[in-house]
Amino acid sequence: MISSIRSLRTIFALLVCFPAFVSLHAQVQANAPVSVLPQYEERWDIYGGFAASHFNPGAGISVPAIWLKGWNGDATAWLKPAFGLEFSARGFYGTIIVPPNNLGISTSNMSEHLFLVGPNVRMLRRENYAAGMHLLMGAADGSFDQGFKGTGVQPYQLAIYNNKVAYGMAIGGWMDYNLNPRWSVRVTTDWQPTHYGYITQNEFAGTVGLVYKVGHLR
Repeated sequence: MISSIRSLRTIFALLVCFPAFVSLHAQVQANAPVSVLPQYEERWDIYGGFAASHFNPGAGISVPAIWLKGWNGDATAWLKPAFGLEFSARGFYGTIIVPPNNLGISTSNMSEHLFLVGPNVRMLRRENYAAGMHLLMGAADGSFDQGFKGTGVQPYQLAIYNNKVAYGMAIGGWMDYNLNPRWSVRVTTDWQPTHYGYITQNEFAGTVGLVYKVGHLR
């Protein structure tokens, strides 16, 4: 309970500070203008790549954290060269190691899908690379009983979370390496908190893939 309150306080503080951060970044750019290179004049970034996350599927220490693997698809609508609105869909999949029990279940496949939206700030723009941060909020759909669905056993009986559509979030940074004005390689790392089982999970996620730039701001 205490850790959940602390996590919620952290999220609230980040939400409060983020508009000030964006405003300060805009002022810095106004005082030190950066010439707009062709690779930063696009209207849309379309991203797709491999993703992984570190996640604990149960509230107790008896359930070990596991690595999930999957995909990440994003679209960012750039309103200015340095500021845009990002839409993100993510899918993660893995196998839960179930604690010893008298129900004859030792593992269970699980999946998690997140649908998020929020501001994306391109903080650094250079000819060959760029870097920025985003703050995304939305929903996380967790399915934890895929290994024993239909048996009548409920996930909570095995000390893992029940299936739920919960609150989800992603706060992190990304870096692009420009292959040409239209294509980039992107690496992103996020703190990706979710809220299954009435507590906050400190999930961490990362993704690597390709960005294709479409359209023009002008």
